[in-house]
Amino acid sequence: MAVAPSFQPLLVPTIFPAIEEMTLKQLFRNITIDEDTCIAWLKSNGLLATGMMCKCGRIMRPGTFSGIADGKGWRCPEKSCKKFASMRIGSFFEGAHIPLTELVEFLYFWADNLQTTAFLHKNLGSGEHTITDWKNFLRDLCVEEFLVNSQPIGGPGHIVEIDESKFVHRKYSGARMLSGQWVFGGIDRETKDIFMIPVQDRSAATLVPLIQRYILPGTTILSGEWASYNSIPAASFQHLTVNHSLNFVDPTTGVHTQTVESTWGDAK
Repeated sequence: MAVAPSFQPLLVPTIFPAIEEMTLKQLFRNITIDEDTCIAWLKSNGLLATGMMCKCGRIMRPGTFSGIADGKGWRCPEKSCKKFASMRIGSFFEGAHIPLTELVEFLYFWADNLQTTAFLHKNLGSGEHTITDWKNFLRDLCVEEFLVNSQPIGGPGHIVEIDESKFVHRKYSGARMLSGQWVFGGIDRETKDIFMIPVQDRSAATLVPLIQRYILPGTTILSGEWASYNSIPAASFQHLTVNHSLNFVDPTTGVHTQTVESTWGDAK
């Protein structure tokens, strides 16, 4: 068995922005035109290993081999070892029984919000069960990226909606979040920037410091009338509320938190 780093954390900040900037024609001509071109692109973006170390301590050699995924991989040169490894080992693509070209095309459509099962099945030929599994996996990967690497959002002239939601069936080990845990989050209406933070409780002592850390001063904050939000410092933020027991949208001010609530739905 080879020793490989994990490339999965690179997927969200690296491949999604790169794919979103392309046209479909560029994708087909420059990346997924054939397996070799696709593999070279994935390596250049750090999503496939460019070198591999065998557990015996020898540097493995790349080559073309039968009986492994994609027909390309690594082989140990040590005569007493001679072990093989797929080029996908340690990567986001390890364990997937789908051609790399098809996976990259799937990622393109998914990142461009063309992700209905019927559309993907028609254009990629993948089975509906496979498509559903990959959609769920990518969603979970993006949620974990936010949970682990959230950055401050908002600022003067920006509106940020905040809310808390309980994640019942999902587990994100990298974010140290277990099933059934509350998550506090917010979304900037203009930029769509998001932060998501696992919390042990929804008290003011927990939420207000997170608001001060992840929402920039001068932001207009919109929320429900949860008691903990009464402690949001007025000197730093304008805070407007909606009483969800009466209205989804405040009939006088127009305040609502439907954007962040929709984000919870996408995340789950």
